[in-house]
Amino acid sequence: MTKKSRSRQPYPLAQTRGGVEFAGSVFNQLTLRIHEFHRAISDIPFDRLEQAPVANLGSQPTRMIHDGITDGVYKTVRATGSLAFGLAALALKRAEKMLAPQMAALPAPSDTSNDKRSDTVADAPSVLRDNVLSAINGAFGDFIAAQRNPLSVRLGFYHQGAAIELDAEAIAAAQPRITPRMVIFLHGLCCNEHSWRSYAEPDASDTRPYGERLAAEQGYTPFYVRYNSGLHISQNGRAVARLIGKLVANYPIVLNEIVLIGHSMGGLVARSACHYAAIEKAAWTRKVSNVICLGAPHLGAPLEQAVHLGTAAMDLFALSRPWAGLLKARSLGIKDLRHGYTSHADWRGSNADASFENRRGEITRLPNARYHFIGSSIGESESHWLGKLVGDGLVRLPSSTAHQLADADTAVLYSAHHMRLLNHPVIYQQIAQRLAKASGKTSADSPARPVKHAVKSGAKMQPAAQPKPRSRRKPG
Repeated sequence: MTKKSRSRQPYPLAQTRGGVEFAGSVFNQLTLRIHEFHRAISDIPFDRLEQAPVANLGSQPTRMIHDGITDGVYKTVRATGSLAFGLAALALKRAEKMLAPQMAALPAPSDTSNDKRSDTVADAPSVLRDNVLSAINGAFGDFIAAQRNPLSVRLGFYHQGAAIELDAEAIAAAQPRITPRMVIFLHGLCCNEHSWRSYAEPDASDTRPYGERLAAEQGYTPFYVRYNSGLHISQNGRAVARLIGKLVANYPIVLNEIVLIGHSMGGLVARSACHYAAIEKAAWTRKVSNVICLGAPHLGAPLEQAVHLGTAAMDLFALSRPWAGLLKARSLGIKDLRHGYTSHADWRGSNADASFENRRGEITRLPNARYHFIGSSIGESESHWLGKLVGDGLVRLPSSTAHQLADADTAVLYSAHHMRLLNHPVIYQQIAQRLAKASGKTSADSPARPVKHAVKSGAKMQPAAQPKPRSRRKPG
């Protein structure tokens, strides 16, 4: 019998239906906002006419006729669009049911068990599809999940673009070189497990993904989480905690160590997962040795803060209020980044669009784990004005390093933007050094030696060893 290491994903027909349903929602929202904008423009001359001594006599009946026709037209357009998209989705759903027996007999779309290519890389079309779906989920994932849309990203550990069934046989099949040491990677907003392969160059061995290098050089077994980044960070944190618990409970061999590595939002999800696992007294927390956050906005993201302020300002004016409504449709996951919310208590009972209060509270940290916060900066040094202003382009250094939250150490990579933290030789050195130290290896055993080749950082070409992270240990 052939072992199956991955679960089936939604078939293209279901995803097509999900796309139609989502397109219908987008059409409805855009039509509604255009209608509001139209009314806001037409209200200006009518309001002024009502103030004129003579002209106001006929302005009110004219306004009623105009508004009645306008409202009727837009309602008809929205109703027609809703009917058209609804019928198309219904037809696709019926087709799914009719073809279900035949489709069930076919191999899963992402099944690559017989392929001879790398055992970690999905095919290009699948990667493109996954990237598009992850981006949509990051922007509107809470709405998509609430609608039970097939486009909603399914939480799980993924391998070759498909979720791994968490039973011992499937885990062993997905990881034939399984070891007692596990490293779990958590992606950021609008991303997925494929993001960890960014900037990998076939001819440069030191640009191999962190997971592959840690497996080859330090004996870690890599697992990659995919989650709906549009949901509340704390919702994903609690769900990931339980997912890890299931993986550990069914691990085919004795497990000695767990390391969590999260990029951007993924770092917050990692911290949140540890928090909820500690609250639930999950056994796996005792095996966590290190939690490494790369460019995570622990104290908040300035871009989301700016959008929130801009939306509030746009709400003050009739002409811009419809566009503020569109911006408010962004996901709860994005809104959590405003202050770096990682627990339910941070956002529960608060209106994310109306509140300007920072309600971020402290969360549980695992006493046996070391927390490492690594950030980057576009600036060339700590004093560079651009780096101070925008940090890595998305997260500023006070937020990504957050000394008051890190109980281990922090480091900064200069002349590098936010996404380079996903794959950079110097960052790998920093990760490898920390894990080697935690495992008791000597510096001679550590693979983290200086990198000699050049890499592109921002708009400059410079030696990769030049922008060395500046390590700082918190006193005490």
